[in-house]
Amino acid sequence: MLFRSTPIYRLVSLSLVLIFILLPVGAISETHDSPPSMRLIAAGDFIQGKKNSNKIAYLDAFLIDSFEVTQSDFERVMKANRSFFKGKNLPVEKVNWFEARDYCQKVGKRLPTEAEWEKAAKAGSNTRYYWGDQMDDRFAWHKSNSGKKTHPVGQKRPNAFGLYDMAGNVWEWTASDHESQGKVVRGGSWRNSAVSLQSFKRIPSLPIHRFHYVGFRCARSAERVKIPPAPFNEGGENKSPLS
Repeated sequence: MLFRSTPIYRLVSLSLVLIFILLPVGAISETHDSPPSMRLIAAGDFIQGKKNSNKIAYLDAFLIDSFEVTQSDFERVMKANRSFFKGKNLPVEKVNWFEARDYCQKVGKRLPTEAEWEKAAKAGSNTRYYWGDQMDDRFAWHKSNSGKKTHPVGQKRPNAFGLYDMAGNVWEWTASDHESQGKVVRGGSWRNSAVSLQSFKRIPSLPIHRFHYVGFRCARSAERVKIPPAPFNEGGENKSPLS
């Protein structure tokens, strides 16, 4: 037994206090399934579609990557990188839907559904873009400011859920089928006008196609994960760890 008055007791107590102070927030969890690069999107309703839409959708809680998958991450897992623009922190592109799906599965995740992607992108907003009704270059790379190329992920301001590049940089594959053909891609890209970056915009693409303006991010279901939900920060002032 260690008595409270002994030097050993005081040393052990001080060590435990320092451990809890120095550990990053979220490092102590009830499970080992708390990926630090993902954000938990709470269960609940959201407005689906255009501004002032009356379509309300309910989704269970899920997690989604804070960043688009980078070339470094993709190459480490898939041992290949077909991207047109090269750079370890650039979003991977020229990946078809099957390759995106396989990558997510290999890292214990999956592609987000279209509804999950839209709820995560809007982050509680009901405006054309997740930051407001007018284009704001502080939040997205698009045709007028990209210099005709992709950019390292996380350089622009995040949305209110702490997610980066949900508009612009590269379009993103989703798991959902488009009603006309192919799969749904969302988000707009570096080569598109600002109109294409609106949170409700959607286009189809055949899953076999590879484009230098289409990438992806992964998601996963949240049943077993014990981490706090994404904070709702108006204006998205969070700073990217990659900047």
